[in-house]
Amino acid sequence: MTASPEMTISLEDARFFNDEIERIVRGQESGHDLMLVRRYFRGYLHCWKTVLHLVRAAKGLNKKQWIEWCQRWQAQHLDNDSIASMDQLRETRDYDTHTGTLAVSGEVAAGLFPLVFVAPVKPSQLRKELVTLTRKGLEVADKLITTHARFT
Repeated sequence: MTASPEMTISLEDARFFNDEIERIVRGQESGHDLMLVRRYFRGYLHCWKTVLHLVRAAKGLNKKQWIEWCQRWQAQHLDNDSIASMDQLRETRDYDTHTGTLAVSGEVAAGLFPLVFVAPVKPSQLRKELVTLTRKGLEVADKLITTHARFT
């Protein structure tokens, strides 16, 4: 079983949205358009979660089997931060509302721009800087595409 072109396309689409998010939030504060960032984040989450859906379909797993397989895969292929990021992205997508999920903070990185954070949607999650979370999600999706066929 190899990665389908749809998985790769969805990952590339998620990269596009990530790049657009970075362009906005890494720019001047006056250029922060949180409505546009929310739209790009929703697009990113849709594409990112599509990768997971396509892997599940390629493996032929039902919901229970998918959860078990995914937990085993995470334990073997990801560190704790990557697992937490993957779970937070998946659950944020499941929550499917972004009003209040993204917030600009007064924190500044290298004196250049205020940071945009993703608020947790579950008590067990942490507030995470948006671009850091979306970059980590791209790494996870890429690893999932590359390794899913060989992992049982």
